[in-house]
Amino acid sequence: MADAADHDHLRAVSRVYGPETWDVYELLDRSLDPRSPEAMLALAVERVTPGSVVLDVGCRHASHLIELVRATGASGVGIDPVSRFVEEARRAVREAALDDRVRIVEGVMQDIPYPDASFDLAWCRDVIEVVEGLEPAIAEIARVLRPGGHLIVYTVFATDRLEPKEADLLFGQSLAIVPANLVEENVEAAFRRARLGVVVKDVVGTEWREYAEERTRPVSRDVLRLARLRRQRHRIVEHAGEEIYGHIESNLHWLVYQFLGKLLPTIYVLRKTV
Repeated sequence: MADAADHDHLRAVSRVYGPETWDVYELLDRSLDPRSPEAMLALAVERVTPGSVVLDVGCRHASHLIELVRATGASGVGIDPVSRFVEEARRAVREAALDDRVRIVEGVMQDIPYPDASFDLAWCRDVIEVVEGLEPAIAEIARVLRPGGHLIVYTVFATDRLEPKEADLLFGQSLAIVPANLVEENVEAAFRRARLGVVVKDVVGTEWREYAEERTRPVSRDVLRLARLRRQRHRIVEHAGEEIYGHIESNLHWLVYQFLGKLLPTIYVLRKTV
């Protein structure tokens, strides 16, 4: 004969497959109209005029810089330490017919080859996480900003949902991430010491990831890549080495952990106070 515990479990199972549960799943299948990365561009556009000079720190392919210059009529400089990105950025600028307004320079954030007070706005997206020597790097950006100029930063912080073993995988295997730079207090302290005051702090959370997943499914692609990576570990290690295997395994968790709230994307608008 079934006892009370059996009846309680049966009731629980019935709720699992009952309408109240499936109503929630139906609700979760509806978009919450998340913001796109255009939200960061909008924050920059409203602080730039046609006479402004913009610095993109860690410009990669210069796509954000090109978009910002086109949207505002400003001129700009992109700086990146990776030679391949510098060449790709210069090609993108040529193809955009912006050679007269955009210059691409190979260099590092800690040593920007421009005089004091050269720029009205600096843009720094997805760069802080990989900068060795964050405080001098932020101070260098502040140096080349004009008084009253703005720095717009997009970065990601670790949250208390990131378990120790997950942190070991994410940080210990990555060839680029600087773990201290994913600590919110460290980054905000670097801003303060550089005399950059916070004008806007926008916790993006999962919005950009939701926006992208509803359209191009990059997180689903990374999960599939992760499964394939692990299934052919021996082959990949033999081809590329243990370090590259570990780095890719780490990197393929980056977007997934943002979805799970283990990493927290955040935008800052900062103003040079003196």
